[in-house]
Amino acid sequence: MCVRSIGMRLLLAVVLSAGGVACLTSAAPAKGAGSSAVAADQPHLPDAVPRVGAIHRGAGGKIEIIDPTAESGKPGSPCAKGTICVGKGQAYETLAAALAAAREGDVLDIVAGLYRESARIAVRGVTLRGVSGVPHFDCAGLHLVSDKACLLLAANDVTIENIEISGAELSEGVGANGACIRNEPNMSFTLRRLVCHGSQDGILSDGGNILIENSEFYDNGWTDRTHNVYFGGNCSVTVRGSVFRDARIGHEFKSRCAETTIFDSTFRSTKGSRDLDIPDGGDTKIYRSTLEKTRGAQNYEIIGFAAESCIHPGDLLLKDVVIINAQPEADIRNYDKCEGHPIIIDGMTVKGVAPRELGYIKTATTVSGRPAPER
Repeated sequence: MCVRSIGMRLLLAVVLSAGGVACLTSAAPAKGAGSSAVAADQPHLPDAVPRVGAIHRGAGGKIEIIDPTAESGKPGSPCAKGTICVGKGQAYETLAAALAAAREGDVLDIVAGLYRESARIAVRGVTLRGVSGVPHFDCAGLHLVSDKACLLLAANDVTIENIEISGAELSEGVGANGACIRNEPNMSFTLRRLVCHGSQDGILSDGGNILIENSEFYDNGWTDRTHNVYFGGNCSVTVRGSVFRDARIGHEFKSRCAETTIFDSTFRSTKGSRDLDIPDGGDTKIYRSTLEKTRGAQNYEIIGFAAESCIHPGDLLLKDVVIINAQPEADIRNYDKCEGHPIIIDGMTVKGVAPRELGYIKTATTVSGRPAPER
């Protein structure tokens, strides 16, 4: 043998000696070279290749890298270029399959149609967007993912747009609180043009920063423990241009958030409980919105503020609101758990019977420092 090693790095060369013996020799690194230096004639690792999508082996056994957006934007496709296309006859026929290939920040265009599936969305920053109409996720009779929701949000900053969801139901043994939308703790999300109905809960959230725009929730809240929408945990919620109506038994809108801000929205209680339930106090502002109470509602309160605790000390502002009331015993009530924090009425129009005002309530023409911001 004539194998010699000099230094830490081996440069291998094969030299045939006169006697036919292969000799492997090595050369030392150049004097003064750093430990990370690689000589030009030595092998280099290839540059890192960014992840493209799911990796699997084709029929011939070779590894294939799949670009989940490759079939979007083709002639005749309803999906936009650069999106992941979901629907019958599209690149992915189910939402679950599309999510398995999705990466952070991807847009999933979901073609209008009926989808019978419950899915867990665990990719940060993805957008689910209905196209060519409104896709409908009907979860009636299905096992809800993780015994929670039709669509379970398990990553931050998920956006859902232009989608209908219904039929989320769980047995008493697992909570009887199936939701159209539910988040894992402290996952923030945005909903736009969402229609949610016929489920035990519309939204059942636990923390996070939540934005809801131009959406509608109805025929949810089947018990006194479920609601059209419920926001709990370490949360803030902002609502614009949305409708919450006709809960079966529960509240139209219930928020335990430290901050609740509502613009240009409608709350209509015809069978169930309060239009607005803010049980733990909190900085709550309602601008340019309508609250309606009919005779058929089981709970006569239009608004209940700080009824259970004062976890979040703060005032509730009603700015330029309209009350439509047919219930003679209806009221707006501050339970005064947050001592010194009033319900402030700054512009209220009543159509029908004027509700009673109970607890610490202040009326003002102008409230300093609390103008309704521009949309």
